[in-house]
Amino acid sequence: MSGGEGTPESRWHNVAGALLEYRVPASATTVVVALGSIFVLTSQSASSWPTYILGAYVLAGAAKWRSLFLDRGFLVVVVLLAYIPLSSLWSTPWDAREAFSQVMRALLVFTFVVCIAESVQVDWFVQRFAQVIAVCGTLAATAAIGVFFTESPDDGRLNGLGQLDTHVMAAMVYALAAVCGLTWLGSDDRSLGRWIAGVCVAVLVVAVVLAGSRNAAVCMAFGLGCVLIANRVSTARGFMLIAGSFAVALLAVLLAAFWLVPGAGDVILPRGTSFRPAIWLDYAARIRADGIWFGLGVLTPDLIQVGGYDVLHPHNLYLTVVYQAGLLGLALLVTVVAATAHALIGNYREPEAKLGLAIWAMALPGYLLDGHELVDKVGWTWLLFWLPVGIALGIRARQGLEDARRFGVHVIS
Repeated sequence: MSGGEGTPESRWHNVAGALLEYRVPASATTVVVALGSIFVLTSQSASSWPTYILGAYVLAGAAKWRSLFLDRGFLVVVVLLAYIPLSSLWSTPWDAREAFSQVMRALLVFTFVVCIAESVQVDWFVQRFAQVIAVCGTLAATAAIGVFFTESPDDGRLNGLGQLDTHVMAAMVYALAAVCGLTWLGSDDRSLGRWIAGVCVAVLVVAVVLAGSRNAAVCMAFGLGCVLIANRVSTARGFMLIAGSFAVALLAVLLAAFWLVPGAGDVILPRGTSFRPAIWLDYAARIRADGIWFGLGVLTPDLIQVGGYDVLHPHNLYLTVVYQAGLLGLALLVTVVAATAHALIGNYREPEAKLGLAIWAMALPGYLLDGHELVDKVGWTWLLFWLPVGIALGIRARQGLEDARRFGVHVIS
């Protein structure tokens, strides 16, 4: 044995080499844990710790994924993630600490997207991700249902626990977990696995219904419908035709019931419009007056009063982006959405693409009525928006991610 093999320095060198050698599956495991923790940990800060480790891990292997910068869709993501925190420079008031926080959030989202792009090359990632999200979501939903029936909330609506402490957030994340559960159900060959997945879907659907968010319930129907269609339709054209017809039919039924069936309006919209039109008009007026092209800045407070109530944000992710970053920010967002959708549809036969399409089938319409903070720490926006972006990037840039493909089954000719 040579003299240096047993020294602490050599052992540390071996450990560091192993960590970099298996960086991709380790990162994939870390990101699944971080996303699953959204359901079970009580605070966003607690869930953020794995993402800090993940960010450092991803940056340490930058030489292995730098080919992503040759992808035009990835460059648009980078520009969007740089522009949102940059808008803090013209925010009122300007706060250096908050501006730095926005930069760090954008960096975390960036490393998350890169991690997902690499992780989808790992052969077990999609299946394990769907299982973890479905199980963690079911555990969280079961606890929330228990609290709902034991405490009987005054508003009669189930609320999430821990980080999922609003009706809408809880319902949308439970809906995503239901989509993951149905994906698991359709891909597992074991009867026990299918039974567990079926129970998960049932519990999560009940939780979404009890949460009372009609937006989340309709979006969940879109997502679950897309999973069922994708499991039975082999071509992207057929999927788009049937999924589009399903969406139009569902909306037509809801509108017909709302206008033609006595009492149906109170069931479909028990709280009316929840001041949404007035909220949007107020924010639109502020945008037109102060920042239609470049926005008012990500740090500019967006608190308004409508109908005697404090409104904390625009209740529309797209309007939030315009408020913070103007029409330029919205154009970047639309470009990211278009590039992602094109990649997912173009690679429809791949299971990760089908999962990404199902998630966005529920998320993108849902963001018309709810959602804010496109760039944030780990949370529901990572699951609903940035996850499909990372999946699409990984599919598009598969040939350049040679290091990650060592752990998968895809072969590039």
